[in-house]
Amino acid sequence: MFRLTRLFPLFALVGCAGSVQVEDIDPFGAAASAVWFHWDDSDYDSLLLTNVMGACGKWQAYAEASKELDDAVEDMDENDYCEDAKEPSLAVARIANDLFHEGTHMLALTVYEDGSTEPEEETYEVGDPRQALGGTVTYYGASPYAAILADWDEDEDWEDNCGIDTDDLDADIDSWSLSDGELELLSVKDEGAAAGALEAELVDEDGDRDGDISARFTATWCEVDL
Repeated sequence: MFRLTRLFPLFALVGCAGSVQVEDIDPFGAAASAVWFHWDDSDYDSLLLTNVMGACGKWQAYAEASKELDDAVEDMDENDYCEDAKEPSLAVARIANDLFHEGTHMLALTVYEDGSTEPEEETYEVGDPRQALGGTVTYYGASPYAAILADWDEDEDWEDNCGIDTDDLDADIDSWSLSDGELELLSVKDEGAAAGALEAELVDEDGDRDGDISARFTATWCEVDL
């Protein structure tokens, strides 16, 4: 049965409290949101900068809409799926489309120390097994949710994906990983904000160096139960 699944655990941001500079790839643009994201369900923390405004609130709205969709489809008759699942599915897709639309840029960072992803006032380096830093830069060329919003047909059958061509569910992304760099977290206030500075190289999906990135931010705490 076709259904709108939950987003992969990505990241969220809020506030206008950061800047991102890149070399040798297309400009990142204004960092409209910077968030210290805490995922309640997995007790996991991450940091993100994005050019999407109000990303924290949108992620929280997405989490709520996703739960409502889960509840709605739990006992749904597959013969009525496309009609009955339309509204809760489109509600999720609208919010997701606001987060991952064409032109969305994201810098996602995760730190690791002693099995914890909670940021501390430390310097984290890519490749350091004790205080490790991981990160990706992602540019969206198209929304994977636009086709759901445009093509959902309540008169179709679930076997036909409610009229949605699954070939159109393509995020069309360019992505890079951090390489040979470090993140210095200068100030961390528990469940408040994390301020830091990043300097790193970027490698493409083949592992070839493809640019450089620097960022300065104060990421605001954003708690989401997803």
